[in-house]
Amino acid sequence: MTTETIPPTRPKGTLERIIASKAAERQNFDDYREEIQRHYDGVAGALLFAASFVSGHQPMARRLFRSGAFDLQGAKDILDAGCGAGQFTEMALDCADPDAKMTCFDFSLEMLRRLRRRIDSPRPMPGAADITRMPYRDASFDCVICGWVLEHLPDPRLGLREIARVLRPHGRLLILTTESSFFGAITSRLFKCRTYCRDELREACRDVGLYWQREYWWTRIHRALGLGGILVAAEKNGNGNGLG
Repeated sequence: MTTETIPPTRPKGTLERIIASKAAERQNFDDYREEIQRHYDGVAGALLFAASFVSGHQPMARRLFRSGAFDLQGAKDILDAGCGAGQFTEMALDCADPDAKMTCFDFSLEMLRRLRRRIDSPRPMPGAADITRMPYRDASFDCVICGWVLEHLPDPRLGLREIARVLRPHGRLLILTTESSFFGAITSRLFKCRTYCRDELREACRDVGLYWQREYWWTRIHRALGLGGILVAAEKNGNGNGLG
């Protein structure tokens, strides 16, 4: 895992705009959410873990939580927002303190059932919820993981504002999301999501009081070629001395 940065990704070019999914643009948000729920309840959700493994993200993701990266040691209340089948929930359980509380939610009941079949542990507390209307009190968590979720919102602030609300002051957030690039556009088509350029997402975070502290890349090759999406750690009410 490397943390060097490169210039922000340019906005989508013509080819990327042609390839990228238009699902979120051609209908209202409520209809789009229902479509996404059906999509992940079905074959797309069932194949998500396999796709993560083939892409290399699954075996590399554990390195995100090691010491010196997005270290979970010391975090006592952790939220996996949009947990899916528990890819990051499982890793967080392995890397967090034994007494840390792990809460997770997803909009898809079928994905939650897959999580329960996959994680043989009573520790995670799963529930069905919407990232734009979380059923948690203000300042409930000191750490939030949000992996491959924000790209299913027409405006990331809809989810980021709720994340900021449930985070404690100086709580930490790990974001993974699809980036505006050729390969990001292909991902967008497969999973009916949008993409973000870095400047756009950084500004959206800043608007709700979440300040980027550190960017990650899966490998140096990913960094050099601009692959693997946006991986960034942010802090609530940070001092802005990181990456903005």
